[in-house]
Amino acid sequence: MPYCPKCGNEVSEDDDYCTKCRTPLKEGLTYRRVRHRDEKDEKNEKQEDRYGAVIGGLIVTWLGVLLLLNNQNMIRGGGFGGYFLMGVGVILIFRGLLALQETGSTDESLGYFIGGGVLVVIGGGITFNIQDWWAILLIGLGLIIVLRGFTARNRNPLP
Repeated sequence: MPYCPKCGNEVSEDDDYCTKCRTPLKEGLTYRRVRHRDEKDEKNEKQEDRYGAVIGGLIVTWLGVLLLLNNQNMIRGGGFGGYFLMGVGVILIFRGLLALQETGSTDESLGYFIGGGVLVVIGGGITFNIQDWWAILLIGLGLIIVLRGFTARNRNPLP
């Protein structure tokens, strides 16, 4: 497929000028490989939809368990939010493990691990009234994420 070398707009091989930016095209059309949707992509989307429902259901179930325990005076009122965050964090870490198992790559699961870990740490800080160490841990984790972002190679270059 030909594309305009200036703006990337898809053009016909017979066009003299780009229909979007009016750049002359006869000198340098660029071609790039277009990935078509295949059955594997559709299967992955269906799998992701299934996991989304499972994760949502687990979070709602965890909230119900906590409300029941709170109504039975089995957890203290101030710890409710912390327990909820820790539970959601564990659920996200579980989702990360599923992604790691499926792909074998930490790229697909790292976000779940980081997000789940942050929620577990914040929830633990709230529940156990630990106020300083988790903030320092979050600062360090944030810096690691930023460094990883700067060092990650560009996976989808422009044409």
